[in-house]
Amino acid sequence: MKALRNWMICVGIFYVLNLVMVWPSLWAAQIPNMYPDINLYQGEPVFQLVLDAWLVVGLGLAAIGVVLLAGARQPLRYYPALIPIVILTEIVFGIWDVYSAMGYQAVSLAMITMTVHIIIIVSGLWVWRKAKAADTAMP
Repeated sequence: MKALRNWMICVGIFYVLNLVMVWPSLWAAQIPNMYPDINLYQGEPVFQLVLDAWLVVGLGLAAIGVVLLAGARQPLRYYPALIPIVILTEIVFGIWDVYSAMGYQAVSLAMITMTVHIIIIVSGLWVWRKAKAADTAMP
């Protein structure tokens, strides 16, 4: 199923690229824009902790991305496990973005990330439904 395969590849690449985006040497300069009213203690050990935490988030997403890319070789075999993982991941991160926007994250950035979460969730549900229908129709 082409739509399912393409979705797995697109989301997989996006998740792997998230690791690149949150790499500490690149991400450190972006965090002050993300949390404009927060003293981030740049140069202090606690700031490195924040960078390390974001790196772990990126590593987790990249791991899911690699599995999605591998699973795209046989999408009808792996979609029953991979699509729910992606949808649940997006829901959890979406909740985090709402929480962050209510307290300290730049609202414009939260709106952009929420849009991405919604696109991945809705498209995931769409390909999941199509894959189930195709899976059921196969002898």
